[in-house]
Amino acid sequence: MKSNFQYSTLENIPKAFDILKDPPKKLYCVGDIKLLDAPLKVAIIGTRRPTPYSKQHTITLARELAKNGAVIVSGGALGVDIIAQENALPKTIMLSPCSLDFIYPTNNHKVIQEIAQNGLILSEYEKDFMPVKGSFLARNRLVIALSDAVIIPQADLKSGSMSSARLAQKYQKPLFVLPQHLNESDGTNELLEKGQAQGIFNIQNFINTLLKDHHLKEMPEIKDEFLEYCAKNPSYEEAYLKFGDKLLEYELLGKIKRINHIVVLV
Repeated sequence: MKSNFQYSTLENIPKAFDILKDPPKKLYCVGDIKLLDAPLKVAIIGTRRPTPYSKQHTITLARELAKNGAVIVSGGALGVDIIAQENALPKTIMLSPCSLDFIYPTNNHKVIQEIAQNGLILSEYEKDFMPVKGSFLARNRLVIALSDAVIIPQADLKSGSMSSARLAQKYQKPLFVLPQHLNESDGTNELLEKGQAQGIFNIQNFINTLLKDHHLKEMPEIKDEFLEYCAKNPSYEEAYLKFGDKLLEYELLGKIKRINHIVVLV
C-alpha cells in the first residue's frame, strides 16, 4: 500500500546503531525525532498470533511503560508488535522493513499512519523499496540495537522473534518474557528455562526496576474502583464477571492474588 508520508533524511544516525557490524548508512524518518532522545527505549516484539493472555499483558506493558516515560520500539508487524505500538502512542518508534513510500503490513495501515503522525517511523531503505525476506531480519537488528531492553511476550521456537532474542543476547540487551503455559509459547519458555531471559512475574515491580535503572520516576500506586472492590475479598468468579480481564491484568501487576478462589489485595 502506497503512503503519502512526507519523509526526510535523518541528519544524525543514533549512536545506538554503532554496535552493529552493518549500521545503517542512511535513515529516513517521518514523525517526531525527539523520541530518539528518550532515556528509556524498550522493544516489545513477538508472535503475529498472540493468545488473549499475551495480548492483554502486551497492552498493559506498553501502556504503563509509555505512561511512565519510556518509548516503545517495534516493527509494526501483525500481532504483538502493532498491539504494543498502538497502546504506547504517541511514545513509539517503528522500524520499517520497506521504504517510507509504502505502508507495510497494509492490515495495520491505520495504526501505522497514526504512528507517522504522532510517533516516529524510521527506515534505512531508499525510495520505492518493497519489503523482501532479508529486509525483515535487517529491520529486526535495528529494533534491538535501538532499544535499552527487549520484551518478548510470546514466540514460537522457529520465529523471527527468536532471531531477535539471539541478537539481544549478542548485544547484551536485557531480555524479558512473560510466564506462559506449556506448549503455548515454546520459544519464550525455552529462553526462560535456559536462563537466557528473565520472567516478568509482577509488571509494576518490573517497570519500576527499569525506570529506576534509567533514573525515571517510579510508577505511582494505583487506587481505583477495582482495588476497592477487591478489598472486600470477593470470589474470583464474582470479580471476573464484574471486571473481566482487568482481574488478570492486576494479578500480573502483583496487586491482587487468589487464595482458595478468593481475591485478596497484595
